[in-house]
Amino acid sequence: MITDANEFVDLDTAVRDYYGVNPVKGADPSRFRDMQAFFAGGADSVELTKKILQYVDRRRQAGWTPRAATGARYLFKAEEGVKLLAPVVRGSKVYCLASNSKSHLAEQKKPLPKQPYAFARYFNSLVGPSESLVLSPAGTFPDVELELAVVVGQRAKHIPAEKAMEYVAGYTIALDMGYRDLQYPPESPVDWVMGKGFDATMAVGPWIVPKEEVGEPYPLQMELKVGGTVRQRGDTTDYVFRIPEVLAHFSKGITLEPGDIVSLGSLGGLPGYEFGNESRKLKAGDQVEGSIEKIGRIVIPVRAEAPPPPAGPGKAPAA
Repeated sequence: MITDANEFVDLDTAVRDYYGVNPVKGADPSRFRDMQAFFAGGADSVELTKKILQYVDRRRQAGWTPRAATGARYLFKAEEGVKLLAPVVRGSKVYCLASNSKSHLAEQKKPLPKQPYAFARYFNSLVGPSESLVLSPAGTFPDVELELAVVVGQRAKHIPAEKAMEYVAGYTIALDMGYRDLQYPPESPVDWVMGKGFDATMAVGPWIVPKEEVGEPYPLQMELKVGGTVRQRGDTTDYVFRIPEVLAHFSKGITLEPGDIVSLGSLGGLPGYEFGNESRKLKAGDQVEGSIEKIGRIVIPVRAEAPPPPAGPGKAPAA
């Protein structure tokens, strides 16, 4: 949890210290042991977090140091001392909507879909704000898109659309990178696994903002820059299917769990950066910046994949 002072609070440590000073009968001091437990707490987790931040601030103003009550563990650390990983639960399901914005469909000359259309990503493809998007030599047309991502907060199946927002924990930013040449191989069907499943091709972060802090998610302004140049700009009203419809659709047959991610899809590109345009190709050394109103900004460098180490005498190459 980052504070206005650009410091990060270790909530797992903080909640234990908080309950030690402010005992509450039946309170669970391990409720922030991982992100899944945090999400499962819903609005209560958000309210408790606010109390903890106020508690830490009072103690800090009284001269409390980061280690004062926590032994070897830091309770809060300066931003530059923290490495941010993708704010997701290991093993979470990741659903990415395709063809879900009117502008993106228009640039591809496609009609509006009748129902949400999605592909799945896997944990190997995710990176966080302190990492890089990695270009594989297997693909020749790497491209990146900005998307609003929804984080599920409660385990549920058969979610009614009118109650779907009750199951949302919050929102984050997704930078969805893929290889157009591998996604659309000549004279073959669409290949989502090879096009969108490579290692380190989807950046998520820089954090998850609770839905209570964001409020109404339509409209939220969105902007993608590569190397400082704007490639996509618009807002969330461009989406064809909104969050309630999408969660209701997926949960017809899939049990959604705390920490699952639903990325709502790409906007169309600005003139010169339309879908399929050569100008959209990423290269090593690029810096990708995605921003969404009320959520923040994520900046990710792009680097080439390191070549595999040469096999020694009598050794097979690493798998």
